[in-house]
Amino acid sequence: MKRDQITRQLILKAALECFSKNGYVNTSLNDIVKISGISKGGIYWHFKSKEEMFVQMIEEEYEPWLNTIHSALSILSDPLEKLKKYGELFYSQIDLPVFKLMPESYWGEVGEQYRDRLNQCYSKDDELIYAVFTEAIANNQLRITDAKALTWIYISMLEGLFAELSLRSEKKDELVAYFEKGIDIFLEGIKRK
Repeated sequence: MKRDQITRQLILKAALECFSKNGYVNTSLNDIVKISGISKGGIYWHFKSKEEMFVQMIEEEYEPWLNTIHSALSILSDPLEKLKKYGELFYSQIDLPVFKLMPESYWGEVGEQYRDRLNQCYSKDDELIYAVFTEAIANNQLRITDAKALTWIYISMLEGLFAELSLRSEKKDELVAYFEKGIDIFLEGIKRK
């Protein structure tokens, strides 16, 4: 890895630490300078703004998550099992720093040009789940045949449960059980009998 790439990764690692600890809004460039040991000028050499750094960090941290999902789902043949596994993997990521930052990336101070990049990043999940719902519909496994609506509702449900789980960490075990139950209720409700 070239020196520029090493420096960039060092900055992103420090940014992840700072954003995870303080949130996006409450993290200053000085915080990242302090943790990384890289000057502000050095940081600005690699990133135009704090926003760009935040989005780049999310994109790079999100990629391994997508690889995990693809690997886990590729060994399953039944689309309904894939959907259940996706839900289980979704809530199992609650403690990863990048996932704790997701609500801020949706509703935080990130500018529109960067929000588009974040949406592209997150839409990769949507595309994957849409394909699984399409497969289940083709296999005549579902009562509802609108893959787009199913995708939107399922992911929205998971994100809502995830937000609740991340906000109420004191009841984590209880909420994980609700998360699992929510997935089961949803999948049973759409399954062809």
